[in-house]
Amino acid sequence: MADKIVLWRPMYDQTGHKLLTDAGKDIVIVDSSDAQELVKELQGAKALWVRTPERVTEDILDAAGDLAIVSTSGFGTDNIDIPAATARGILVVNHQGFGRTPVAEHSLMLMMAALKQIRWGDSSARDGSAWNQRTGLDIFELEGKTVGLVGLGYIGSELARKLIHGFNCRVLAYDPYVDPRLALTSGVTLMNDLNAMLSECRILCLCAELTDETRNMISTEQLAAMPEGAVVVNAARGQLLDLDALVKALDNGPVAAAGLDVVYPEPLAPGHPVLTHEKIVLSPHIAGMSVEATNRLAHSAADQIITALGGQLPKFPLNPAAWEGPNARRPG
Repeated sequence: MADKIVLWRPMYDQTGHKLLTDAGKDIVIVDSSDAQELVKELQGAKALWVRTPERVTEDILDAAGDLAIVSTSGFGTDNIDIPAATARGILVVNHQGFGRTPVAEHSLMLMMAALKQIRWGDSSARDGSAWNQRTGLDIFELEGKTVGLVGLGYIGSELARKLIHGFNCRVLAYDPYVDPRLALTSGVTLMNDLNAMLSECRILCLCAELTDETRNMISTEQLAAMPEGAVVVNAARGQLLDLDALVKALDNGPVAAAGLDVVYPEPLAPGHPVLTHEKIVLSPHIAGMSVEATNRLAHSAADQIITALGGQLPKFPLNPAAWEGPNARRPG
């Protein structure tokens, strides 16, 4: 009997679907946020692939008695209860390094869009009002600016490289866990104090993972530490940034503009001030969704699921101990 694999939402690149079926797997797609519909389909399933923002909770895992592996859609894992999975002997995998190029590029785009007032420029060019507003515009260059990065991992280090070599920027970084040698070889100045870094940054870009430590790490105090005219960019995780504090900093200073690919919750409720704010450029959590990256992610997901269902440890296990304890569901 073929192994049953449930996909909670279709893969971004459906090459992954074909790879799984070609390997003799039976795939079922749940294209709904309804957790009860998912639970129904998880009966007898050996693997679950889940796309953000759907959340794999302890209750869902309890309802999946045959589940051996859960795969994320990308790098982030904050939508999966990993301790609960480990306790039940279920392996969790992610996909590391595939968002490095597209998310770094998208972060650069948001910086440029904010500095160049693209939100205003696009709408006013379309309605014709721009032609009477072409004096005194606060449009700035990225060249030579001081940029502060929170997080210097896969994406932060790639973004630093592009900023330094492409735009001659001075790049600072706050990351208590990074090897200082990486910063040194990248030409980045590593800062030990977040607020001290923020005080020197014309542009702040968030590149960190979401953890209990980083949740809402940029709020009123941190934004107030930035110089007048600052720009804030987030293409990492929505909960890193306090949106209420951001709106106040945009309205009252010191922040002049922001570029957001991620928010919390997603989507925001109609009428949320972020959605209509003239100083905020938005995109719908697509920074990592280039054609090239989603194809690589599809291959990684299919390869890791197939490997795991064959009883072997896949490439990027996040909780290998799950398959070593008395409750391990390692196939074999």
